[in-house]
Amino acid sequence: MMDDYRFAFDTNGYLVIPDTLRPDEVAALNEALDRELTQRRDTFYSRIERTYQSVRVLEVETAFDTLIAHPSTFGILKALMDDDIAFSEFSIIVKETDSVSHAHWHKDVGYRGASMAQSLLLISCIYYLTDVPSHGACFTVTPGSHRFERPIPEVARIEDMPTCVPLVGRAGTAIIFHANLWHAALPNCPGVERRTAHLYYCRPWMKPTGHTNFPSRLLASADTDAMKRFYHANWGAVK
Repeated sequence: MMDDYRFAFDTNGYLVIPDTLRPDEVAALNEALDRELTQRRDTFYSRIERTYQSVRVLEVETAFDTLIAHPSTFGILKALMDDDIAFSEFSIIVKETDSVSHAHWHKDVGYRGASMAQSLLLISCIYYLTDVPSHGACFTVTPGSHRFERPIPEVARIEDMPTCVPLVGRAGTAIIFHANLWHAALPNCPGVERRTAHLYYCRPWMKPTGHTNFPSRLLASADTDAMKRFYHANWGAVK
């Protein structure tokens, strides 16, 4: 199975893994997110009208800790990174009903002059915390685009990108993708709210982005040298 995952990831630049979170896990995460939205709304910033993001949910809510090295995905992430992996950042995005796209076609990193096959420095994992139907602000990708260093074509609508694939999924679905992959978020239709958790991983020798402050409990939970490197103890990233 891991060989299949690696082949699909190397070829397409992403994996869609359904049912990575149990219904009770999804419920607990949404309850924690409801508390954040009610009690700490000021920690969310607006990406665009009716779309909000927070990089601070780890500060209080320990429920989100389970996603960082979740047993359903962490083995895959480690295998894709050849066990040379560290935590980089965590955020939550909430797209309210009938919201426009907050992210047109882009990639999260570019490797100038480097071979893509040798350049997996950053990898991301998204968890759907709500059902995401075809009309529900799907995370959308262009398969194989991570393997080429070329300009992203300009298109009027996200869905006009040739060969693009909207990634529908039930709550609990995980999407793992290469940071050089072209991706976007479709608009949201009336009656659908999209909630997603976004995690990034890098190499242990890379300095954290500073996007997320790691609570001290994460380092305290690291019981091996590998997990201490995973939480960037060498960079003093835990606060």
